[in-house]
Amino acid sequence: MVDYTALAATAKRLVEANGRSVTLLKENRVPDVAGEPWRGTSTAPVAGQGGDTQPAIVAFVPAGGSGLGRLATDSAGGLQVQLDQVGLLAATTVPAIDVEKFDRVLDGTVPWKIVTREKLQPSDTAVLWVLGLKR
Repeated sequence: MVDYTALAATAKRLVEANGRSVTLLKENRVPDVAGEPWRGTSTAPVAGQGGDTQPAIVAFVPAGGSGLGRLATDSAGGLQVQLDQVGLLAATTVPAIDVEKFDRVLDGTVPWKIVTREKLQPSDTAVLWVLGLKR
C-alpha cells in the first residue's frame, strides 16, 4: 500500500529545500454597490488591495524544459496557453487555504499571474500544486 502522507512530506521537504519565499495574492473584487454584489465592479481588480495574501514557498521550474509545463498547458480546456514559468507548491505547506482562490504569485517584486493550476491528489491526501504562471 502506498503511503501518500509520506509522499506529501517528501514533496514538502523538496519544495521547501529548493524553492523560495513568495506571497500568494487574491485580487480585490469588492463590488461598487455593497448591497448588489451581482452587479460586480466597474474597475479592474487590484492585487494586494483588500484581497487575501498568504506567504508560501514555491519552487520554480521552466515551463518548456519539463513535462510539468506541458501538463499545465494541455489541461487548460484545450487552449494553448503559453506559460513563462511553472511553480510547484507543496499542498501540506498551506493545507488550510484554498489555493484555487488566489490570482497571483508575488516573487519578491515580480508579479506572476496564475493562469492554470493542477492539484496532484492521488488519494484523500493532496501532495502538490502545479501552478502555470505568466508575466
